[in-house]
Amino acid sequence: MIIPEATIQKIKDEADIVKIIGEYVKLEKQGNNYKGLCPFHDDSNPSLTVSPTKKIYKCFSCNASGNVLTFIQNHNHVSFVEAVRIVGEKCGIVVETQGDDEYRQSFDKYYKILQNATNFYEFFLRNTTEGQEAREYLHKRNLSDKIIKRFRIGLAPKENDLLYQSLLKEKFQPLDMIEAGIVRSASDQYFDVFRNRIVFPLEDLEGHIVGFSGRVYQDKATEPKYLNSSENKIFRKGNILYNYFTVQNEIRQKNQVFLFEGFMDVIAAYRAGINNAVASMGTALTVQQIKALTKLTNNITICYDGDNPGIEAAKK
Repeated sequence: MIIPEATIQKIKDEADIVKIIGEYVKLEKQGNNYKGLCPFHDDSNPSLTVSPTKKIYKCFSCNASGNVLTFIQNHNHVSFVEAVRIVGEKCGIVVETQGDDEYRQSFDKYYKILQNATNFYEFFLRNTTEGQEAREYLHKRNLSDKIIKRFRIGLAPKENDLLYQSLLKEKFQPLDMIEAGIVRSASDQYFDVFRNRIVFPLEDLEGHIVGFSGRVYQDKATEPKYLNSSENKIFRKGNILYNYFTVQNEIRQKNQVFLFEGFMDVIAAYRAGINNAVASMGTALTVQQIKALTKLTNNITICYDGDNPGIEAAKK
């Protein structure tokens, strides 16, 4: 989905950055600029400066900076496209995007399916006998209820098609479920991809749930320990940094990020009080992931596994 550059520039030119940021931050005039408490870190001494002439903002404590679009994007935790829409609406400018209808039809429906699936898995973990066993397993591994809720951990039932039937009642189409990577078909029957596994939602850089990783939790299980979503239209490992969307402000504030190899490392770091950690879902770090990290900080501590692949990937 592409927004014409002329539209973006028109919105930047016409947007009243002081008025818009002032909707979220109390600003006071100081000379030619305005100052207020920075919303991107725990600020007690106003360190956010907004310049109406330059149309930029900058925090001199956590180094958050940008224009009105980046402020909305980072403050509201939305995509750049959505930020343009929000600011455009405030300016009375209609934002038309190239390929917008196709985007909405072919991607939004998958995001909605996976959001519903996440809700289903969370509910099943909290409210069933199977869920009680799975929660006890998680508690033994020092994953508290707070952590379970924070990372939206759930449970896929052992039955073949409970999730499929639930989504069908919500009027989602079987083909869309298959393309979203959570249902498969065989001989005109539909089956849930994840069954009898604790499931961890995986988000893309913009905060959309795009896949899952499922882990067995019963000792008698003979299947592989982990089952991950297969790559599809919306799930690309190279487009994912686990926990990135949620901790952007934390990374900016501390001007540092810890980069792990897997999502369980991030959860372990969170348990230890380290909140500025992400994972690359393997050691194949992509240019897109690097660009996403360097938007927030240049201080990246690589914490890949100590085996040969991890060491070589860290060197690379």
